[in-house]
Amino acid sequence: MTLERDIEVLRRVPLFADLPSEPLKLLAFSAEARYLGDRTTLFLQGDRADSSFVVVSGRIDLKRGTRLVASAPPGALIGEVALVIEAERPASAIAAGPSTVIEIRRQTFRRVLEEYPEVVRALQHRLAARLAALSPDLAAAANARSSREG
Repeated sequence: MTLERDIEVLRRVPLFADLPSEPLKLLAFSAEARYLGDRTTLFLQGDRADSSFVVVSGRIDLKRGTRLVASAPPGALIGEVALVIEAERPASAIAAGPSTVIEIRRQTFRRVLEEYPEVVRALQHRLAARLAALSPDLAAAANARSSREG
């Protein structure tokens, strides 16, 4: 893949959509493309997470044990929490057919945050909006749980 193609792929990821060109170039330049055959394991549940993955092509299934919990299509960001904090993978990721992903390491993402303070502000706004959108869903889930337990 070319640098220009990687930048375009990253630009389609909602978390990176509003970033200026220079930080996107740094992320794309430092990213590593990985090609996966059908049913190839990208990572296992419980593995140490120090990077995230953008699905470029194909589909990545996320499983807890044998249970499918999500499928990540092209443009999806898998493991975004690992960009910010040390964590364990909450699920295994397995290619559902031939797939390509771009790996973004936490170290590179932190460098972008240090070198481009405007990125921090853009991400804060995006994450605040996502949390605000989740709040009603979380409140409804908590109420439903209380009703079942009460």
